[in-house]
Amino acid sequence: MAAKTRVSLLLGGGVSVALAAVALWVPVEPPVPPAWQPPAQAAERTERDLPALGLLWGKVRGWSRVGPGWTVLWQPIHGMWLVSAWVPDDPGPIRWRIDAAPWLPGVRLSRDAAEALAGRSAAVAQPRERLGRRDWQVGETRLLGALPAGGEIPAAAPLRRPLLQAVLVGLLLAGAVSRHLVPGVPSPGWRRAAVGVVLLLRATLPELPALAPMTFQPGVRPWVAELAFGTAAVLLLGALMFAAQRFPATVGSPPVGWLPVALAAGTVAGRLEPAAWLVGAAGLELRLPVLVGVAVLLGWLAGLAGNGLRELLRFSAFARVVGLSLLAVAGVALGGAWTGVTLAVVAAAAVERGWGTWMGAGGVWGWVFGNVWALARWESALWTALAFLLLGCAVVAIAFLVRMREGVAEATPSVP
Repeated sequence: MAAKTRVSLLLGGGVSVALAAVALWVPVEPPVPPAWQPPAQAAERTERDLPALGLLWGKVRGWSRVGPGWTVLWQPIHGMWLVSAWVPDDPGPIRWRIDAAPWLPGVRLSRDAAEALAGRSAAVAQPRERLGRRDWQVGETRLLGALPAGGEIPAAAPLRRPLLQAVLVGLLLAGAVSRHLVPGVPSPGWRRAAVGVVLLLRATLPELPALAPMTFQPGVRPWVAELAFGTAAVLLLGALMFAAQRFPATVGSPPVGWLPVALAAGTVAGRLEPAAWLVGAAGLELRLPVLVGVAVLLGWLAGLAGNGLRELLRFSAFARVVGLSLLAVAGVALGGAWTGVTLAVVAAAAVERGWGTWMGAGGVWGWVFGNVWALARWESALWTALAFLLLGCAVVAIAFLVRMREGVAEATPSVP
């Protein structure tokens, strides 16, 4: 029996290694260009290369990935203005912009004066009246009163998948109803995991406003914006922790034979359709705890949605096969940045109830890793991604060893 256990262990480990190699090296061309520098390096380049712009920039407040570059925000403590810069990964020019509170005073230039100051005689200046000044738009050049304020910077295209998002939200509600009506035996391990990651994310909360640059607005003090973001984040984390205790995952042993498949599928999905906000998370100092917390909470939500999908398709085996297949195809074809999450929901619904949350978490874990591995190409982010992947593989390996040990103990006859 010991020899058989070793053979099974070596076979399972070999299959896991093969799946990981395929998931990492399969040729995939993501639609979003990768980032070759962290946002902190982009901010240093901007502060070094751009002029002073005639006002105090303040502290770096946030960043976001837009196309082949980073959009970085600076704001002083009084919050009266906001400096934005789009920094490309290549040595190309930096595009910048200044936004000021609409009630700040300034001059009211005439059209001729604005066109002369902007240096764009071919363009017709367009005025914008404010409370205490007049702003001008001259082609792509902007004036705040008489202060040159740069031009337009690239904006991220909105990721709108309203139909798929509505389906996923509906499956979450169906999963909550099914766990309320047929609760099953709750898993204490997943309850502890939910509480642990909520506390982990709560500890990283001072860094998280950097991932929501739209929180910072001219005329609003940055500490007010951070306080509003923190309040909303605490309420959301508290709601997720309460939901994890109220609608807990059903107890069940980890499906060690299928978890490597879920990890590999999630990795390929993350590389195929990456989510840009996860690359921004890779620019944080505490990126590994943030990625772990996001993966565990999203994995639990995927298991809950998979539970709802399983119950909706329970009335017919044919409907179950067709429904799971259609959702998987729709997720790959139309999911966009939601592809990995959709496949995790399908994987959670395709197995028995006690395995669902494990499969959902495995798919989301691979999806988060695939996102960071595909887009964050600087050294520290790659090492963090590998540590994140090894952490997930360690959990699978420990579960596999525990399963093998339990199998050996059950097969060993007791000596009277």
